[in-house]
Amino acid sequence: MHITEGIIRGWPAVAYTAAGVSLMAVGARKMKTFVQDNPERKPLLGMGGAFIFFVSLIPIPAFTGTCSHPCGSPLAGILLGPWVGIALTGLSLLLQAAFFAHGGFSTWGANLITLGIGGAFFGWLAYRVALRAGCSIRAAAAAGGLVGDVMTYVLAGLSLGTVLSISPQPQYSWGGYLAAIYSAYLPTQGPIAIGEMFVTGLAIHYIFVRRPEVLESLGVISRASKPVLAPLLLLAMALGAATPAQAGTFAGMDEAVNERIAEEAGATPRAPYIDTESMGDLWNTLLLAAGGVSGFVIGRWWHLLFGGRDERKTFS
Repeated sequence: MHITEGIIRGWPAVAYTAAGVSLMAVGARKMKTFVQDNPERKPLLGMGGAFIFFVSLIPIPAFTGTCSHPCGSPLAGILLGPWVGIALTGLSLLLQAAFFAHGGFSTWGANLITLGIGGAFFGWLAYRVALRAGCSIRAAAAAGGLVGDVMTYVLAGLSLGTVLSISPQPQYSWGGYLAAIYSAYLPTQGPIAIGEMFVTGLAIHYIFVRRPEVLESLGVISRASKPVLAPLLLLAMALGAATPAQAGTFAGMDEAVNERIAEEAGATPRAPYIDTESMGDLWNTLLLAAGGVSGFVIGRWWHLLFGGRDERKTFS
């Protein structure tokens, strides 16, 4: 899902970044509204940001010899709303680009569109449509997880294929790039999308059984919010610590697919501004923990940047 630094350059990078900033501005205002009447919801924003940060960094090995990531943003979009999910996704992507060389600053806007709109918005939309169609809450949430994951990679392929088709040395037409990219994505991301479908459905169903009033308060199924993402955040942290050892010998799909195809088109990826991968596993583990804390802190207070002085006093 992460398009690497340097693949998107020039006016496409400017256009994607402008679109990303616009999405973040709307999302931040929605976050402000989200907590305005219910200040106790503020920790949910922090945990939502940390959850997306952790989950979208977890490398899961695939039988194709590569590894890829779940998204996390569909679940956040279903629970917190699509705009809040998009804003938290943008913050998580900034932290990942700065400290983990996942994605990049020049590709941040494109990555936000794929993971934010594809994951949070389409995941939320699929959940709502399925719920209105008479599906159970578990089935509707599962549909949201599946559609959100799939649409993330559909939009990633569209973004990458469009940019490479106008690159200095295009190897295929626009349609040819889409065919090449999606045929490479499918065998790796397909099983992960199915896994995210089950996890999202089970997570929402668990909250519905144990604390239905929380979902009512958030407007997920129709009023004191509790930190319902806390158990999921702990699970994501545990998986993040456990999977790198198994995934270490697997090339990430960002490198095996996105970077390889981009290099053939003359859009050579640029080295990350901060190279943490060469610092060792211990350092990266510490950065992962620090990034999760930062995701929580920034997610909790980001909405205040678009508030006034009185609101800062109220919510600080």
